[in-house]
Amino acid sequence: MSNDINLISSINFATIQINRHAAAIVLLFGTVGNVLNVLVLSENSLRKIPCAFYLCWSSVSAVVFLWSGLLTRVLQGYNFNWPNENRPICKIRLYLLNVSWAVAIWAPVGASMDRYLCSSHSAAYRRLSTSQTAKRYLIGIFIFFALAFLEILYCFEASVPNVPVACYAQNLTCRLISDWSNILIDIVFPSICLAIFGALTIRNARARFIQPTANSISETTTSTNALVMIVLVLDLPFGVDRSYVSLTSDVPKSAYRVAIENLLYSIIILLLFFTHTTSFYLYTLTGTLYRAAFERLGYRFLNQLQVRH
Repeated sequence: MSNDINLISSINFATIQINRHAAAIVLLFGTVGNVLNVLVLSENSLRKIPCAFYLCWSSVSAVVFLWSGLLTRVLQGYNFNWPNENRPICKIRLYLLNVSWAVAIWAPVGASMDRYLCSSHSAAYRRLSTSQTAKRYLIGIFIFFALAFLEILYCFEASVPNVPVACYAQNLTCRLISDWSNILIDIVFPSICLAIFGALTIRNARARFIQPTANSISETTTSTNALVMIVLVLDLPFGVDRSYVSLTSDVPKSAYRVAIENLLYSIIILLLFFTHTTSFYLYTLTGTLYRAAFERLGYRFLNQLQVRH
């Protein structure tokens, strides 16, 4: 009996440490990476490129997503659970989290569509690759997701029992709607769209043999393929776990099972948010144009420091 208690205590301790330290590290690296993304993609040489506009706003949304989701995990690691127990804060936070998550993943879909348009043999399609198109697309998806996730303001409640986090959907119907919305809108559909437009872009590039855009298209396609794999591998466990939690929330569970489920949930949440910390590092590794813009930004920053000192 004492061994079981010690084991449960050890599992709970591991969960607390993950929430307290690992979540804080992911939040820090994700914030720094996405802020650097915004700065680099706003650089003069990239500012007018529609693809950069999509990716810039993806990073802005990712910052909101990270802070609305991970800050409460860090606070929970220090036994400060007030944001999940306060009804208005719970609803507003989950609403911001879901809208920003959707925009952060669908903005790169827009970038992938833009690369397809740029590589098309049709002049009419190529003319659609503009900053104006990017703005309309981003405004459109923001309005759509802002309306689509209004159900959260009704469905989610604070201090919900028998679930890994106190701010949760209040009944099974709401939980299934929320879970499948996340699985389809934030994981499955964008992954399919990224894969389709990536494949179409490769086909167009091979057919046209236009050198000036070849490198840019190749780099973006490589980033897109990597993003598809990251989303599927790191985000899909979240959808599966959320469905499991929703379906078993009314099932009596032992203290050991609850401890294991909370530990797994903490790990899966980290994987989910880690998806939106990788873009800066991914673009730096795969994008020649991005690295060049980042270097210019770094040189300007160092020159300004030297001038001041």
